[in-house]
Amino acid sequence: MGEVGDLHKSVLPRRDRPLVRLFSDHIRNVRHCLDGTDEEQRNLLSVATVALCNAALTPVSDSGYNRPAVAAIEIRQFIEANLDRTDLGVELLCARFGLSRTPIYALFEPEGGVMTYIRNRRLARAMRILSGVEGGDARRISSVAYACGYENLKSFSKAFHARYGVNPRDVDASFRVGSRWETGTALLSWIKEL
Repeated sequence: MGEVGDLHKSVLPRRDRPLVRLFSDHIRNVRHCLDGTDEEQRNLLSVATVALCNAALTPVSDSGYNRPAVAAIEIRQFIEANLDRTDLGVELLCARFGLSRTPIYALFEPEGGVMTYIRNRRLARAMRILSGVEGGDARRISSVAYACGYENLKSFSKAFHARYGVNPRDVDASFRVGSRWETGTALLSWIKEL
């Protein structure tokens, strides 16, 4: 649709697009009930209004109808939820999502490949656990390695040191700021895929 500011004072065709009709009805109804709402209700209404506005003004190619973008998000969410699985890799992703290797390789090419992405997500999770961002009691390095999908403590320590320049045993609460930033990289990566 181009720049949203360009739509100022224009009329959107309601009959062609059901979401525009829904958004229009929503705005009309919100205008009539705003005086009787408290602050929490107004906050909820504003979130709903923004969501409807995004849905109504977003082109179909950028919306939930864009199946490849939705699949990319689902794949990344699956990886994040299954970092502890030692069999997490291309074969599992192909089987789980019914895709061949080519689209999966293409999806993760900007991150250096599927296994590089998975390794970085595992190491980021390990950093969050070790620095205390994910809460819980202090854990042994071996239990963190296994919780992040590593079968071998030596390969985990080597990969961790290569990524962060510090041994896992030396990580403490002072690394929390970096761990939170690492969490943001996953979100940023997903947003870029939208």
